[in-house]
Amino acid sequence: MAYVGYFTFFSAVVSQACFPAYKEKTNKKGLKEPTNLADKVNWDYTNASILYCAAIFYFYVAAVLEMKDSLEGRWTTQTFNSNHGIAFHIASSLYETTCYVFANKGLVFYAHHVVTVGGCISMLYNGRASFWCCLLGLVEGTNIPLGFVLGGPFRTTSFKDTLIYKINGILLWIMYIILRGPVIFALFYLQQDIKEHGLDAKKPIAYMFTDETPNLVWNIYMWVVGIFLWGLSIVWFTQITNGMLKALGLKKSKPAKKVD
Repeated sequence: MAYVGYFTFFSAVVSQACFPAYKEKTNKKGLKEPTNLADKVNWDYTNASILYCAAIFYFYVAAVLEMKDSLEGRWTTQTFNSNHGIAFHIASSLYETTCYVFANKGLVFYAHHVVTVGGCISMLYNGRASFWCCLLGLVEGTNIPLGFVLGGPFRTTSFKDTLIYKINGILLWIMYIILRGPVIFALFYLQQDIKEHGLDAKKPIAYMFTDETPNLVWNIYMWVVGIFLWGLSIVWFTQITNGMLKALGLKKSKPAKKVD
């Protein structure tokens, strides 16, 4: 959690000194006004997310490669990379949820972090299914280019008009397809493991709890949460696609309504 705080502090110090848009913004009437707390919190946590999401993504990729080859690896193995990745994911989710309070975010943003933390904690605390947590958590990799697209230092300066910025937007779109699209298939294979090697098997290994009732509740929870998060990803992917097409000049923005 401390690292997340360091990243945020670094963003605030550098942005205050180097980026006028951090201190001042243009309102809907075209007039300059000071930025408020919500503006600065949004700016700083978006910048910080580039760094900590990169770290989480690294840990998750390494963990998946370590544990993917065996049933025991998928269900009973914990490694340095899996433990640190999941713990960092929990910490960053709690941090962002706190930021949402000050950044005036909608309920759906809170919901997607709360349900994510629930799943991560169950796997980290019980020491089971870490592979599946890391595999599903690979979606955090999309937040790296997203941070560059939405980050204040890039969005509010001439950098936004550069080819690099547009390429980053395309990379975000591609990573969404690669990392977030297949989540539904990962959920299917998770359930296949449970069906074939769960509590009803001769040698059960694919379970979270030895008691049937809490284990069933966990299975249902993973399905519901997984489909909910996958659905959110599809909604966000649509918005990213529209933004990318507009940036590339392939789709025109709707003209602003005239105010009498």
